[in-house]
Amino acid sequence: MALAVVLGGYWIQLDLSHAALVSQAENLTRLRALQTAHALALHTGALFRKLDYLSLHLGEHWLKEGSQGSRDALVRAHLALPNDALIGIDIADAEGRLLYSTVGEKLPLELERYGIADFEHFRVHLDGVRGLFIAQPYRGRMTGKWIVPFSRALVEEGRLKGVIVMSVSVAHLTKALQELYPGISDVAALILDDGRFLAHSSRMEEAMGRSVPADRPYLIDRERQQGSFDATAPIDGVERYYAWHRVPGFPVVAALGLSKDEALVPVRSTIRDSRIRSGLGSLVLLGAALLISQLWRRHARQEEELERAGERLEKLVGHFPGMAYQFLLRADGSTSMPYCSPGVREFYGVGPEGLQDSAMSIFERVHADDLERLCESIRTSAAQLAPWRCEFRVRGAGDRLRWLLGEANPERTPEGDTLWHGYVHDITDRQVAAQKLRESEARLRQAVDAVRDGLWSWDLARDRIALDERILDMLDRPELGSEMSYEEFRVLVHPADRQRQDKALRAAASTDPDLPVAGDFRLGTASGRWVWIHARGSVVEADAQGRPRRLVGTFSDVTARVAATQLRRALLDHSVAAIAMIDAKLKILEANSRAEEIFAPPSTSITGLKLTDLPLHKDQARFIPQHHATLRASGQLNIELPLRDNQGKMRWFDAHAVMLDPEDPGSDTVWTLVDISDKHRTRMALATERLRLKTVLERFPGGVLMEDQDGLITSVNRGLCELLDIPGAPDALIGLSHAALCERLGTERTAWLHRPDSDHATEKRATVEVEGVKGHTLEIDWLPIEHGGRRLGRVWLVRDVTERKERERRLAELAATDPLTGLPNRRSFLACLDAALDDTQRDPTRGSTLLMIDIDNFKHVNDTHGHPVGDEVLQHAARLIRGSLRQHDRAGRLGGEEFAVLLDDVTPDTALALAERLRHTVADTPAATTAGPVALTVSLGLSGVFGRDPARVLADADAALYRAKRSGRNRVCVAGSATE
Repeated sequence: MALAVVLGGYWIQLDLSHAALVSQAENLTRLRALQTAHALALHTGALFRKLDYLSLHLGEHWLKEGSQGSRDALVRAHLALPNDALIGIDIADAEGRLLYSTVGEKLPLELERYGIADFEHFRVHLDGVRGLFIAQPYRGRMTGKWIVPFSRALVEEGRLKGVIVMSVSVAHLTKALQELYPGISDVAALILDDGRFLAHSSRMEEAMGRSVPADRPYLIDRERQQGSFDATAPIDGVERYYAWHRVPGFPVVAALGLSKDEALVPVRSTIRDSRIRSGLGSLVLLGAALLISQLWRRHARQEEELERAGERLEKLVGHFPGMAYQFLLRADGSTSMPYCSPGVREFYGVGPEGLQDSAMSIFERVHADDLERLCESIRTSAAQLAPWRCEFRVRGAGDRLRWLLGEANPERTPEGDTLWHGYVHDITDRQVAAQKLRESEARLRQAVDAVRDGLWSWDLARDRIALDERILDMLDRPELGSEMSYEEFRVLVHPADRQRQDKALRAAASTDPDLPVAGDFRLGTASGRWVWIHARGSVVEADAQGRPRRLVGTFSDVTARVAATQLRRALLDHSVAAIAMIDAKLKILEANSRAEEIFAPPSTSITGLKLTDLPLHKDQARFIPQHHATLRASGQLNIELPLRDNQGKMRWFDAHAVMLDPEDPGSDTVWTLVDISDKHRTRMALATERLRLKTVLERFPGGVLMEDQDGLITSVNRGLCELLDIPGAPDALIGLSHAALCERLGTERTAWLHRPDSDHATEKRATVEVEGVKGHTLEIDWLPIEHGGRRLGRVWLVRDVTERKERERRLAELAATDPLTGLPNRRSFLACLDAALDDTQRDPTRGSTLLMIDIDNFKHVNDTHGHPVGDEVLQHAARLIRGSLRQHDRAGRLGGEEFAVLLDDVTPDTALALAERLRHTVADTPAATTAGPVALTVSLGLSGVFGRDPARVLADADAALYRAKRSGRNRVCVAGSATE
């Protein structure tokens, strides 16, 4: 009865702990859902702000330039968004008639038949809405796809001139949500403030045109920005934990739901297992209690039952593949074994007789190298009353050396002695196997060290990847440790390679385990350099169903090989010659970009085609096989060919062909075709190669100097004389030695004509860039002239790249500057913010502050005075911002009327004082415009620069700016503070 009462209390406590565990799991799930909803809201807000900016920008272009002038802006708008995001852009007049549609440019549509006057996103602008409006999704009449219209009024001089509508694909929004939750149990959705669905991750077609139930918290309390609730979805009937967050600045709610069943599966499984174990334990305890009761009631037969039980135990233990025992360590240090099974004779070569008095004969059989360790483990277990476990060697019957594993639990006797109850079994086979495995791994490591590869392994059950020291040395990242999660490993992979790497490695977990794993990808080193890795591996362990559980393989550093391949590809694609590799059956195996450009039919490639499939020559049935046969007979071919290009135009080519393996008649061949059509037409009457070469040199856009194998000048053009400032005619230099030419050039210009082959080096080409005469920048190439392994001379090519260098400098300057205000543009400013975040990581004591600045009521300035005056106001504001800052502070224009300032080495109080001073300066200094003085004020939001996420810093400053706007404008608000 007492045991039943105790078990009842235990089960009550167990139920309470299970309920607490379920509650904790639910709270963690709700928190995870709320955090994910917040991130989804921020991501959606960024997309909607981009659409807001694009609609404003396109509307201004349309009002200024009309359809023809706005076409480039419309194209850029499409390119600014993902390929499948924007279905079309429509522009209608004030009566709702379509004036322009990007869909209409792709499909043969009559725009006058497709007005938008009856659509909600048009009518709201007739009622006075001027900003961006997000309407209910509908199925497009022209495209037949579900779209979400984002519309904005086109206003000129205060009057509605029309409406611009950007149609965003619901499928694109749904795809983004499906990447977050690809299954059907957990869902994500975007919902308008009135409850209508914008997108749904799993049931888009069912959700479109429907609304969420009216009792949702975000529909009842419009002031709340985020929250969570539990509900059953009306669409699919699944009970979920829901979390929601309003998209900042837009009437949209980002919501997601996590299935209760799936979220609680681990907890419920744990509870079920706990109940099973507790139930079994309770049954065992109850059974034991009943047994004890029976023993007490049958006290008269106790001795007989115990004796029989002892006999059965002896028989049973006698069949165990080991030894059960009791070991006693007395307070005086002596030892004995009150009980041991017959296995003691097999393990130690002694019988149980005599061990009840002393166990010393057992220790005499222990290997000398293991005896001290065994005794120390016994003393530690006795001192701490901790479970004892030890592996050791003994010499048993027949003097055979065995490995034994002993395990026992100690207890303290009333006399102060320590008594262990335990079991010993033979692990000799396991130790021998482990030793062989270690020897095998050592041999493998020697082999891997010889080829400089690193070893990796992937435990699929734990989703952990282990990298050896060789791989960490490749990456110069010893701090990573030997093991990491798979996601931590993916962070090391180059962003452009992650999808390919993930596909290559995970293929082993989803396809045939016998297939090897292989792939190339880049890993980042500690210095920021990328190392190309060739990964190889295979499945070495699988579960009972044959699914892979463990992969093992090697990483090889193939950076040099990849660099060589890329260099070869770059050289081929930048060659002015058309180069192609052709097999024995006249099939084109590979071709460079020049060959594709000349011979490929429109929108196709010549790779994989046969030469006879291309209309190259009027007699090609005889012409092509004849020249190919000549090439195979002689091993190489150098001729001039008339060939048609992909436009059907006849061109002349200087063709050079060689066999990759001259000893193999079936070898592939490489053809190099240089277009000499212009030279051929102008030099048909010339008989000598000398005159033809001279014509080419004179037409070369730069300088050319050619010497023979003896170092004598054979050809030189006027361009070289002009670029190197050599007086006289070019022909006067022919026949001079290289040394004589250097005497005319002087020491500085002589260094420009470097000869890498002068010291018998193997260099085949060299390029240098020098500052030439008259401030020009020259690019000088040195090339050897070889044939059949013999050096026949060398040539220098000199080009004036001054204009290119100046153009590169101007382009770099323009790419980082806002053209209207002269301030750094958004990309340049965000780079400064990233650098400031890095500085705070290195030196946390260095304080930096971000100011977000927005001109108050700037739209009113544009609507009242027009955009030219608005541009003057923006320029005026930029000048005031620059003039109010310290020398080392940095300002930038983020877009529209929004500016930002990065204050370095500043305390929060000083930053606030600088912001207030700037606010007063703007308020006290009207802008002098062509329309007269225009008074303006600004609102500012401040945020400290800390952490690693620039988006978080911008969001904090933007939230403070929004609070300044909402509090009445012309004020400064600090992120994380309610004061102004």
